[in-house]
Amino acid sequence: MTGDIMWGGKWLINLFIVAFLVILTGLFLPEEYEVKRSIEINAPADKVYAAIVDLRKWEQWSTWYQVDPNAVMTYDGPDRAIGMRLRWRSDILGRGTIEITSLQFNRQLVYSVDNPEHGISAHGELRLKPLDSGTELIWSSRGNVGLNIVDRYKLLFFDNQLGGDIQVGLENIKTLVENSFG
Repeated sequence: MTGDIMWGGKWLINLFIVAFLVILTGLFLPEEYEVKRSIEINAPADKVYAAIVDLRKWEQWSTWYQVDPNAVMTYDGPDRAIGMRLRWRSDILGRGTIEITSLQFNRQLVYSVDNPEHGISAHGELRLKPLDSGTELIWSSRGNVGLNIVDRYKLLFFDNQLGGDIQVGLENIKTLVENSFG
């Protein structure tokens, strides 16, 4: 009986040591992330820009719409300009907004994403680079998870997860633009 109590006590101590090490390691994991992907599109920059500057068109290429096709989307602010906002309500995606924060005509769109229900606050950029054969579209997203240790561990896999969504979005933009241009 005494051996069982000692074994149980050692097990509990070992559990606390492992938990402490997991938390301590989590504190040293990065709190910031940046994910970047790119694609070449066989169309001029103005055709690509038209597909990204209107947040209403994001329904045609963004993977977020595939996650919950029943999400309710509303738009406000100036059309295809700084301050245009997409707001969503969804049982799966929660509630949030995307807002255009900066534009350079046919060159760049910068946006912010806020989804407090899922603890997401991020900034993204879609940059267009003219090529002889068309346009390179570079999409990057960056954010900060703060002191949340669980989210810091999630960042270890985040490049693959978010990067996959971004890559699919880029491929969808390519298909949409090339099919409407060509």
